[in-house]
Amino acid sequence: MNLNIIQVLFYPLSILCEKCLRYIGFGSSVDYHGNRPHSKAVQHTDKVCEEIMSSQPYYWTDPMKEQFDIEIESILEANGHFHMRINKQVAKPAGGGQAGDKGTLSIGEKKYDFIDTILHDGYTILVMKNSPIIGKGKAVLNLDMAWRKAMMTNHTSEHIFVASMKKKYPELNLGKIWIDGIHGTVVLEGKTIPLEDILVIEKEVNRIIQDSVCVTTKVVAAGEVDDTVRAREGVTSKNDIIRLVNVGDFDSSACSGIHVTNTSDIHTFKIIDAKDQDGNTHIEFVSGNIAASKLADVYNIALTRKYSYPFEMDQLGAILDKSTALQVSYEEAVEKILQLMRNGPNKEQLNDVTFWYEYLPGFEISAARQLIKDLNLEEPSVTLFLTTGKKTNIILWTKGMPKDAAYYIAEIVEDLGGKGGGSAESYTGGFTEVQNPQEMFLILVKLVMDRILE
Repeated sequence: MNLNIIQVLFYPLSILCEKCLRYIGFGSSVDYHGNRPHSKAVQHTDKVCEEIMSSQPYYWTDPMKEQFDIEIESILEANGHFHMRINKQVAKPAGGGQAGDKGTLSIGEKKYDFIDTILHDGYTILVMKNSPIIGKGKAVLNLDMAWRKAMMTNHTSEHIFVASMKKKYPELNLGKIWIDGIHGTVVLEGKTIPLEDILVIEKEVNRIIQDSVCVTTKVVAAGEVDDTVRAREGVTSKNDIIRLVNVGDFDSSACSGIHVTNTSDIHTFKIIDAKDQDGNTHIEFVSGNIAASKLADVYNIALTRKYSYPFEMDQLGAILDKSTALQVSYEEAVEKILQLMRNGPNKEQLNDVTFWYEYLPGFEISAARQLIKDLNLEEPSVTLFLTTGKKTNIILWTKGMPKDAAYYIAEIVEDLGGKGGGSAESYTGGFTEVQNPQEMFLILVKLVMDRILE
């Protein structure tokens, strides 16, 4: 009998003896066989016990073991790669949303890389680009532990993150996930979650990481799994035995993947992307050394520019906002220059009054004021400029008009939520938090025209 853990987990409980049940995680107080008392559990030979007990994969019992003596059982070529079957469950196969292990295989002095691990017909298969000529024989397998450790931290992070999300949003369902040695992605179905809320959960995940919570696993009968356990739909109805991964008392979920044994091993957790995906929330994250490296990279990018453009680190968000506004203003300014070159200034004759109005993105109000002073304006005339520098400002200048400048615009500005003041010939005003300054400018132009024509 050649058993593997997948076969054991699909066994009817009735064929497992007390020794086997204890080994795979059951306690003696459980009635494992329905109405049959546990004291009457079946007996079978020591060889069967040994087969069953040795079937639990090394990546569950000792995930930090790196090197193994194995035997190659067969090699087949498929889809441009070589599929090598080995005799031991020492490399974690892809499955359940988690990538497979990677590493090297040493045969004598030669080394061969395997780029993935899969499970086929219950056997562990190494996926290789190049393969030894021999079809069978002994070899030494070395795991890529950087890849495995990153998968472990990413997977446990995902458990804590999703559990935290479910506590805040019970209506969420876990959709597709992918965990590998670089990052993790999660789709939370049923709601688009604001980024601000996601970052609050990120802080909660890091708190649990810093609390050094033990992560344990155990195997239970499917009937023992209740609503406190997170499990995919249909898991308990399809399997007699379920493996649970517990993060202290915080979360319990059905899972066959590899995990850290303490949350402190994760070190840190960082969301690197969050977006709406057809009404669901798609989240990408990193953890462990990769998260620390990415955070350091971002900080260092800012630090190397701190003195060429003086700022404090806590001003970084405001600087990025300003950069975005400047980019928009630059693009609008280029368009304005092109418009002036094509069509000339925006001037209209309203009876005997010349009305000149321009939208000047990126200008400061002081520059617009100086421009008006430098121009030889016609009489009678009204000139209106709107600028979008640090805030949205307007300046209105009159020449040879019967009323003060404020008459033509002050009431309009106040009605639109702005403030301003001025002298007989000029009025300066401004607005804060204007979402669409160009649209506001067009409103101002129309209302000032109406006032001129009164």
